[in-house]
Amino acid sequence: MSGQVAPDDELVRRVREWVAAHEDEVVSLVQALVRIPSETHPPGGDEGEAQAFVAQQMTELGLDVDVFEPWDVPGIEEHPGWWPGLDYADRPNVVGTCKGDGTGRSLIVNGHIDVVPAGPAEAWTSPPYGAEIRDGRIYGRGAVDMKGGVGAMLAAMRCLIEIDWRPAGDVTLESVVNEELGGYNGTLACCVRGYSADAAIIPECTDFQVTTASKGGQVYRALIPGLPVHSCFWWKGVSAFDNAIKFKQALHDFEEERARETRDNPYYSDPALHPKAAWADNIWFARAGDPEIMAHPAEAELHFWVEHLPGEDREALLARFEAYVADFCRQDPFLRDHPIRLERSAMRPFIGVGIDPDHDVVAVLRAAHAAVRGREPAVGGDAAASDAMIFNMWSDTPAVNYGAGDPVVGRAHAPDEHIAVADLLDMTAALAIAIGAFCGRRAGG
Repeated sequence: MSGQVAPDDELVRRVREWVAAHEDEVVSLVQALVRIPSETHPPGGDEGEAQAFVAQQMTELGLDVDVFEPWDVPGIEEHPGWWPGLDYADRPNVVGTCKGDGTGRSLIVNGHIDVVPAGPAEAWTSPPYGAEIRDGRIYGRGAVDMKGGVGAMLAAMRCLIEIDWRPAGDVTLESVVNEELGGYNGTLACCVRGYSADAAIIPECTDFQVTTASKGGQVYRALIPGLPVHSCFWWKGVSAFDNAIKFKQALHDFEEERARETRDNPYYSDPALHPKAAWADNIWFARAGDPEIMAHPAEAELHFWVEHLPGEDREALLARFEAYVADFCRQDPFLRDHPIRLERSAMRPFIGVGIDPDHDVVAVLRAAHAAVRGREPAVGGDAAASDAMIFNMWSDTPAVNYGAGDPVVGRAHAPDEHIAVADLLDMTAALAIAIGAFCGRRAGG
């Protein structure tokens, strides 16, 4: 694909003027979204009310609006990308299309409306669904991940319409359900329903990085054995906890081996963004022993994630890891006869996938970002999974992530989640400029 990538000076000027004049409305829109709880809690979710609000916003923009539950798309449950066992009652996708005149490139802007549960309210310094503004930040569950992005894409479309910059190519806004906690069926349903374009932008919280790839991987549960004896006779037993410590070192060593062989990966070679490209030593759950029994733990349990990168065969990498663990056990006097049991957690397969970093949509986003913030953004791979994986695996629409907010600093999935108002406004402007530049301007509009 090749076409105009540099935004028109007039487009930049008019977008920036519009955003400056409508700051309060953009902020109020995102606050309204945050104040509507839309938590996902598999197998169900509470996105219905928020999606009704989004549908109203799209209707007021004059878009052609399509509201449908993912499981109602013909053939969706037979699709190889469908993840079964989820309930979509009152959990519709909402898609709004601004039709072009056919002379420009088409674009999808996709955002997920679902959020992870807020957790205990007492862990927050303000109500999790209050959308309060403090120190120039909007606080609330979903503010950065990613109702800020959904609000920005709606505001960007409104901006283009009100400055009479009607795109020449079709622009499709997708507000989808079931992205969090490994779902991704919402975006898959949009793809299977027939929504496609020359490219897609997902305004996820990438701290304004343009991410052109996502990692794959697998969650593992490791059950590590021991030989329990009374703690006073510790030398006659084997502690599963001690074996777990040894195994953690083995995970670290495997990760170091992977770091050496992946340091030149085209998506994950920047050490400032990705100190290690492929993780394995990332244990988030550990259990061993019983406080009421003074004896060596008979078993330790660890949960962790083994990553693979775009261009690598997922199954081959996982088989290699499992063989590595088997070899580790053979070298230990106890584990040789009592090997660690590895279990692959039941989950949607995550596959490492990416697009050409030189794609026009990347160039357009770089130029749009530079027009707003005065410098080009970083380009690389994403550390987290997103709906871009679904586009790039199961459709002909190449997708990238680009949006405001650092997921760590903005406390995505944590108490006191927030997004900076200044970043939200810059994201809105950059998206409007990118849409206008990528899709072109229809004659007379």
